[in-house]
Amino acid sequence: MTQEITPVAIGGGYPLDRAGLRALVASLPGLHEVPLDAQPPPRVLVWDAGPGDLTGLPGIEPGTAFLLLITGDECPDLPSGVAGLFSKSETPEALAAAIRQVARGQQYLSPSLALALLQRRKAQTSPPQVELSVLTERECEVLALLAQGLCNKAIAARLYLSVRTVEGHLAELYARLGVHSRTEAALISLQHNLSS
Repeated sequence: MTQEITPVAIGGGYPLDRAGLRALVASLPGLHEVPLDAQPPPRVLVWDAGPGDLTGLPGIEPGTAFLLLITGDECPDLPSGVAGLFSKSETPEALAAAIRQVARGQQYLSPSLALALLQRRKAQTSPPQVELSVLTERECEVLALLAQGLCNKAIAARLYLSVRTVEGHLAELYARLGVHSRTEAALISLQHNLSS
C-alpha cells in the first residue's frame, strides 16, 4: 500500500525562512512542497507569521488547511480560517506531525502555546476539573508525552510500545477524560503539570 502524498505550500516570512521550510518539507516522507497557486490547491498552507502581527493573512481555497507558524510562546487569538498554531521553537518532527494533523481536518496547537493560552484564560474562567485518577499509570505517561508535542511514533519509541498500542491508550484516555482531540488532552496534561 503506497503512502498518500500531501501537497504543502509555504508562504509568509522572509525568503530565507521560506527556503528552509521548503527544504524541510521536501525531506519529510509523505509531504510534497507545491506553489501557493498550485492546481489543485495544496492540502495545507504553512504560513510563517514571523514576529509581526497576524493581520494580512492570505485567503485560502476551500479544502486547504492553514497552519500558522509563530515566533515565541505567546498564543494569539486564532485568526479565522486557521486550523493550527505552531510554535517555531518546536522540532522538525513536530512540524511534520502538525502538517499531517491539519491535513486530516483536525486542529493543532503547540503545547507551549497551549500552556500560554491556559495561563491567559485562567483568570477569565475556571477550567473544568478533570480527575486524573481514572487514568492508568501508562495512560498518564502517554498523556505527558503527548503534551510535549510528540507524535504517536515518538511516544511509542519512548515507551517501548507499538504505535497501535499507543493509539489504543490515546483512545482510552480520550474517553476517560471526555475529550475529542490531542489538543484538548494536551491542555489537560499541561493544566495538571504532567508534561514536565
